[in-house]
Amino acid sequence: MITSLLLVLALLVPVPGQSGGCPDVLIIGARGSGQSSYGEPVGAMVTAVAGHLSAAGRTVDAAALEYPAISVTDSFGLVLLNGDYDRSVADGVAELRRVLASQGERCRRTDIVLIGYSQGAQVIKEALAGSEPGYRIAGVVLLADPTRDPTQPGVRRFADPSASNAAGSFGAIALPGYARPITIDVCALGDAVCARGRFAFGAHVDGYTDIVGAVAARTAEIVEGSDFSFPGIR
Repeated sequence: MITSLLLVLALLVPVPGQSGGCPDVLIIGARGSGQSSYGEPVGAMVTAVAGHLSAAGRTVDAAALEYPAISVTDSFGLVLLNGDYDRSVADGVAELRRVLASQGERCRRTDIVLIGYSQGAQVIKEALAGSEPGYRIAGVVLLADPTRDPTQPGVRRFADPSASNAAGSFGAIALPGYARPITIDVCALGDAVCARGRFAFGAHVDGYTDIVGAVAARTAEIVEGSDFSFPGIR
C-alpha cells in the first residue's frame, strides 16, 4: 500500500549539493487518536522545529505518518477492549518501520526527527524498540505518551513536576538506549493520559499549546548536536 508519506518522500525536490535530493532533516509527525494529517499539537511542533532548523541553514522536509489513529472517545473507550486500538497502533508501527527503512536506504545521511502525540507517541516508541537502526534518528519528541516510562535515565523531561514518577495510563514502555539521549518526553500539567492517576483530561487536549516553542527550540538544539539547559527540561 502506497501511503501519503511515501508519496511525499517520492516527490522531494532535489536540494543543490545533495545527492538524490535528500534533505538535511526529515521530520515525521504521528498524530493522536481520531486526528487527521498531523493533528494538533504535532502540526504546530513540526512547523516550529522546521523553522528553527531552517533558520540554522538546514534543508528540511516534513511528512505525516499515514496510519489509522483510531479514535478512543468516539467509541467511549470500547476500542481499548475489543483490540481495535492495539491494531491501530500495530499498523502505525509497521508503517513507520517500513518508511524509516526505506528512508535509510534512500537518504542515509538525512537526520530524522520523530514527533508523536498520544497514540502517535506510542507508535513511535514501539517502532523504535529493538536493535539499533540503520537510519539516523536525530531527535524524538513524545507528547502525552500513554506508555510513558518516568524511570529511564538520559531522557529529557518537560512535565508536570507532580507527575515525574507517574507512568502512562497504558503502562510503561521503555525506549531503546540509543534513543534516550535524543528524546524529549512531554507531559502537560494534569494530563491523565501520560501520568496515570491524574483526572484532568482537558489537559490532554489543551495542555500543549503554550510549550510548543520551548520544546521545539530544545529539539532543534538536540538535532544540531549542542547541549544547553532549558527551563523544565533535564
